[in-house]
Amino acid sequence: MLPSIPSIHLFLLPASTSPSGIDIAMGTESDAAAYKAAKEAWVTGHTGGSMSEATLVTASALTTFILWATIQKYHPSSPAHRILATASKQAKTKIRNSPGSFLLDFMTLVVPLLLGCTVFADYAYLWSFATLAFAGVIKSVCGPPSDEVLRKEKKKFKWRESDEEEIDEEDDDRSGKEKESVGSSTQSSIQEQEDQDVRQRKGPAVDHATVELDSGVAGSTGKSVRAAKTPETPHKIFLSVYRAGMMILTCIAILAVDFPIFPRRFGKVEVYGTSLMDLGVGSFVFSSGVVSARGYLKKETMPFAKQMTLAMRTSIPLLILGLGRYISTKGVDYQEHVTEYGMHWNFFFTLGFLPIFVTLFRSLADYVRFSILGTAVAVVYQCFLTFGGLEEFIQHAPRVDIISMNKEGIFSFFGYLAIFLVGVDVGLYVLPNDPYFFMRKQSNKKKAKKGKLAMILVSLGFLLCMGFMTSYGILRIPVSRQMANLSYFFWVITFNTGYILCFLLAEIVITQDEPSPLAIARAQAKANLSTSASSKKNQRPAATVLLPPLTVPPLLEAVNRNGLAVFLVANIFTGLVNLSVQTLYTPTAQALGILTAYIGVVSALAWTWQVLGWKLKL
Repeated sequence: MLPSIPSIHLFLLPASTSPSGIDIAMGTESDAAAYKAAKEAWVTGHTGGSMSEATLVTASALTTFILWATIQKYHPSSPAHRILATASKQAKTKIRNSPGSFLLDFMTLVVPLLLGCTVFADYAYLWSFATLAFAGVIKSVCGPPSDEVLRKEKKKFKWRESDEEEIDEEDDDRSGKEKESVGSSTQSSIQEQEDQDVRQRKGPAVDHATVELDSGVAGSTGKSVRAAKTPETPHKIFLSVYRAGMMILTCIAILAVDFPIFPRRFGKVEVYGTSLMDLGVGSFVFSSGVVSARGYLKKETMPFAKQMTLAMRTSIPLLILGLGRYISTKGVDYQEHVTEYGMHWNFFFTLGFLPIFVTLFRSLADYVRFSILGTAVAVVYQCFLTFGGLEEFIQHAPRVDIISMNKEGIFSFFGYLAIFLVGVDVGLYVLPNDPYFFMRKQSNKKKAKKGKLAMILVSLGFLLCMGFMTSYGILRIPVSRQMANLSYFFWVITFNTGYILCFLLAEIVITQDEPSPLAIARAQAKANLSTSASSKKNQRPAATVLLPPLTVPPLLEAVNRNGLAVFLVANIFTGLVNLSVQTLYTPTAQALGILTAYIGVVSALAWTWQVLGWKLKL
């Protein structure tokens, strides 16, 4: 519903109806001023929606990832299956970077997010359920029989924390232990040949990759079976998907909020309340803190001066972008929402000052965790808000100097700083393979301990939930993104910790039966042993169908590779669209087309930069 503005219908009349050129010019100027006022009113005075609805809308990023993984793993024509059936590294890269691969990623990972926060916004839970149901249909229709799928080997009579740990130990001790040999006993060879004969009679699974004899295994009935060396994925899959999904949602929302197709309850709240975009702003800061933890995992300790120099090197480009955004919006007379950050402040300034202030807390990290520091900053800031008169100043003080003109942006920075610090602490758990690496300062593990990390995130999430219940339920502090107060702090970090946990659990479930290289080598040997033994009837066939392993979706990897550049480009396109189109009066179908083209161009640019190997350092 449009805001009530008396002149709202006047500037819809064609300018050519004016009797003279002067009247036309005056009418055009008044139209532009009236439309600017309407745009500012459109983004002002929001009270938000429920926390559960914001959570359900963002959950579509998780369900679309599950859909994408299902298509890649079970559909025989997917790029992952084609890559699995290709030996050439160059051919694999060509398939991965092909237009078909981009189209699959865009249609399964991006378009559902756009639809979920626009035309299907009122049915968020049904939309997520429909996505999961579609994934289930694809698995049941396209997937091979479960007894034919090659799965992860499990040792008998020995308990391990995970099969990954078991494989890790095998790799570590391989040089000092006896290798497993095929053909060591006649009885086992006969049994394996029987399995092979039955499998040949039944025939391989149609259109799915099956294990074949490697050149190193052929004819080596007395040689050891060894796993091929496979490179570790350079990124955490669950973390990459979480970050890229959050970035894509952010890029969609910053333009969609200007169209009526985007529910107003999803827009940024004026003072108190919760909304999708409020959650997105804090999540952007939190995810930035998570990846910033990489610098604190290095063993060497740099002098403070060098740390600050590096922080300034990171901050200056962001501050320049903030200054450029301010100049450009003033230059084109772009609509402003002053009570969001202030008259001159914008989100790039908030991001730019974070590295500098985090570096100031770095020396304390040897004695207390970043999460405790962040919580302390949030509590002290809330005390100033409640007992020091700061909240009254932010809400009612006249804008007479540089501080009062930008009071929302300046003081909310401390709330975002607290969120960033907790994000760094979560990153110290999530980024290394051993979640306790930062505290133990020992060598990192070869295999990621996903189960251990999940338990840590569950424990941390429980503590954060208790903090949110205390601030929001007991202390009765309403959530305010404008001030980034204590309840907002706990809401954002609790949501994101749980969100990362959900992606981690999804990865664990999807990859739980993926065979190790050693298991594949053993299956290759078992499927190709030849003896003169006769076959038995009704013998269970050997599992030979090899499903593609889970990887980071190429489009999401491209978005992560140039995250800040993608965000900058999205902001530029948002401004261009608003200067070219009267978004407030755009019909639903046209608005959806514009938004699809916009996010498609942003995605295509990120994809192109990835294919060309460009990494834009800002």
